[in-house]
Amino acid sequence: MVDLLIRNGKVIDGSGSPAVMKDIVLEGDRIVDMGCFPDIAAERVIDATGLVVCPGFIDMHSHVDATHTFLPDSEGYAAQGITTVVTGNCGISVAPSSNASMEQTIAVMGEAAHLIPAEAGKTFGGYLDFITAQGISLNVFPLVGQGAIRAAVMGMAGGAPTEDQMEKMQELVIRCMEEGAGGISTGLIYPPGSYTSTEELVEVTRPVGKRGGFYFSHVRGEGDTLLEAIQEEIVIGRKTGAAIQHSHYKAMQPQNWDKASRGLEMIDEACAEGLDMTADMYPYTAGSTGLVYLLPPWATEGGMGQIAKRLTDPAIRERMKRDMSEGTVYRADDWRQVIIPSSANPAHIGRSVSEMAEEAGKSPFDWVFDALLETGGNIGTIMHSMSEDNVQLEMRHPKMMFGTDGFGLPLDGPLAVGAPHPRNFGTFPRILGKYVREDRVISLEEAIWKACGFPAQKLRLQERGLLCKGYKADLVLFNPETIVDKATFLKPFQRSLGIENVIVNGKLVMDHGVHTQARPGVVLTRQ
Repeated sequence: MVDLLIRNGKVIDGSGSPAVMKDIVLEGDRIVDMGCFPDIAAERVIDATGLVVCPGFIDMHSHVDATHTFLPDSEGYAAQGITTVVTGNCGISVAPSSNASMEQTIAVMGEAAHLIPAEAGKTFGGYLDFITAQGISLNVFPLVGQGAIRAAVMGMAGGAPTEDQMEKMQELVIRCMEEGAGGISTGLIYPPGSYTSTEELVEVTRPVGKRGGFYFSHVRGEGDTLLEAIQEEIVIGRKTGAAIQHSHYKAMQPQNWDKASRGLEMIDEACAEGLDMTADMYPYTAGSTGLVYLLPPWATEGGMGQIAKRLTDPAIRERMKRDMSEGTVYRADDWRQVIIPSSANPAHIGRSVSEMAEEAGKSPFDWVFDALLETGGNIGTIMHSMSEDNVQLEMRHPKMMFGTDGFGLPLDGPLAVGAPHPRNFGTFPRILGKYVREDRVISLEEAIWKACGFPAQKLRLQERGLLCKGYKADLVLFNPETIVDKATFLKPFQRSLGIENVIVNGKLVMDHGVHTQARPGVVLTRQ
């Protein structure tokens, strides 16, 4: 008798091949057979009539490494059909921990960052041991953040590292990779990554390339300087040999929308020259980050204590206004599009900067500066700044995969507060419902290839990402006619519809849309 039999499903195997009707037999953590088995006995039988059966979705860009330490079930992710997450993105990782890196995590996550147990992030290996011992519902492919590496050696200081400091950073990268990191990530709009030169990035990434690792990058600019930022990561890939992943590809603000297609051409040209370069995206026209990161990079040097001192100096405030008007991260010319989803002051939540500035009788700049002082930098943004045409263009690109850029938040309970980006709950159902079924931007088979087989191929995950005999049993069962995202910017804590079952390593994690509390996830290593 086998453990689980899935009957009558429309099987899309993750390779891009057309769907076929098959039964799937699971024993332990593997797929042991696929075909037609009318007489086989099983402990559990799932009738998948009317459902698509496909590999579990691989989220190429998440920040679940932090929430995994206190929300190991990752219900908001499992409910989307995600079975594997890439963590430690944007230069931010729980480990190796330091006071400086914790400040960075707080700026991105808000107060929830204080829930991370102190013992969880002392070393990279210690962090992986911690989440493994605790149990996790999803598989994890972990990256180490370049920001965390730099903060551990240099704190939040700007400037170039000394020879000794660079050697220590390289040694720390090597140690993290030996302990399980699949590569390094950068967040080059976030301090201390924003203080880092291209030359420093090359040197800190060399050990990654030598060990067959990955360089995931939130690039230095996603607006006015997008093309220059793409060229920088291409240079880093060429000089280090690391495989490149461009994180959450986008072109921000109308004056830059025409750069999206040229940026994709640059990726194609780099690949034609032999570089392993791909990208990921989320299916929304709004991004999200900490409000503090809209300040000019020089203004964030030294951490929140130094930022607060600058914000109380009238002359420095005027300099910030001038630089923000020109913009490298976000050109501050339409504050109506900047919404506050989370803040230490609940009165901010759900309102635009423009609205609150007018109400307070301040310029938007002065409101931002005062709000940062009031909240200690604990205030987030959602910025409506991308083009729907570009979302579709990017989704069609052959080098594109998908990522949530989310935190694995719960759907309800005391931590379901504020108005976080709906991508936390709806990314993959939105792709399958809106962009596949309704808008026909890409086919169902192509979407599943981009969500499963392609990322597994990129990460060199053995026996995952496809439905094949002998492969690990990570599966999703969903209704292609009803799957839809329900999370909105005003009401994000809503479960998507249409995801029936989610299986991780042979264990049911979602059963008829309900989390089973099972934690069969494992840490995946590069091959």
